[in-house]
Amino acid sequence: MGGTIGKKGSGFKKVALNIKFLSYDQILALAKKLIKAYTEKVSSQKIISSRTEELFKNSRKLLKGKDTASFVAACLHIACREQEIPSSPIIIAELANVKRDKLIDIFNQICKLHKISLPLDKADKKVRYVASKASMPELFSRKAIKILNRIPSIETGSNPTGIAASMLYLVCENTASSITMKNLAEITLLNPQTIGNSVKRLRKDLKKYKIKLS
Repeated sequence: MGGTIGKKGSGFKKVALNIKFLSYDQILALAKKLIKAYTEKVSSQKIISSRTEELFKNSRKLLKGKDTASFVAACLHIACREQEIPSSPIIIAELANVKRDKLIDIFNQICKLHKISLPLDKADKKVRYVASKASMPELFSRKAIKILNRIPSIETGSNPTGIAASMLYLVCENTASSITMKNLAEITLLNPQTIGNSVKRLRKDLKKYKIKLS
């Protein structure tokens, strides 16, 4: 059990294959390395790495029998959500090279332990993250956010990242900055069909609430 540091094909290595013989200090040292490696990929804000480490230490009693990488990833996801930095189990699991289901399970246990209530994960908070990954002009981000804010959150909450990507697809459709659903799926680590379904859903919402894209 353990985690990975570095990018596949370039210094990518497995660390701490078996932690059951490690002391807590050794596990914490490994966790700090993973925290540094993971947070560098999602945010330059120091509060994210410090909060991730704090959660890891304070949730120590839940660590038994769990791999360090998944535990760190879950703490990082919570830290990002608390600061409203775009994050999702899919994105964090991918960058940490851990299983999403395991991450979600630990995430839920930590939130329950500390009675953590996180801000609502809304699609409009994901727009700029997706747009920056796609190198899209800021005007499309502003337009997408403006339109999403006119649609009730109950309509856009099931898959915020997918909805954000799909709205960007719609606002730049038939423009010089148009992007394919396949490209957006690769950027968000979602299935192209998921993006396609979200686009269809948004088209219905735009019609339902009489919102024009132009």
